[in-house]
Amino acid sequence: MASTITVNAPANAVWMALTDAYRWPEWCRACPEVSTAPDTWSPGEALSFKLRMAGVAVPFNVRLSDVEPGRRVSWVSKKFTITAVRTISLEPRDGGVTVTDHKRFSSLVTPVGLYYPRFLIRHMTESWLEDLKAEAERLAN
Repeated sequence: MASTITVNAPANAVWMALTDAYRWPEWCRACPEVSTAPDTWSPGEALSFKLRMAGVAVPFNVRLSDVEPGRRVSWVSKKFTITAVRTISLEPRDGGVTVTDHKRFSSLVTPVGLYYPRFLIRHMTESWLEDLKAEAERLAN
């Protein structure tokens, strides 16, 4: 599943908002807490945060798996026997940036839709992208 938004700010402002994870709770409605975030975003680094899912703050502990500074970050998490891979990509375009948030879920045991209904994940993703856009545009001004 992928969602995309256009941000009217330079890529470095989007990257700064994205990688300053301890500040996510200040601007992201879906993220009430970040307990661990890397100083330098590189593969293998840990990131721990909570996301509001159906009104409940659910903890996630992820590992960064792929980082291209200013362009892309991916992380992997495991929750409820489900493995999730999230990739956030930045593509500069005409003075702005197209941000794509792609999520892939898999499980050999649990029906993924039971714990991660598509409508809920899409709503959370679009809300997160709108909040990221607002924060990056604020940082650029």
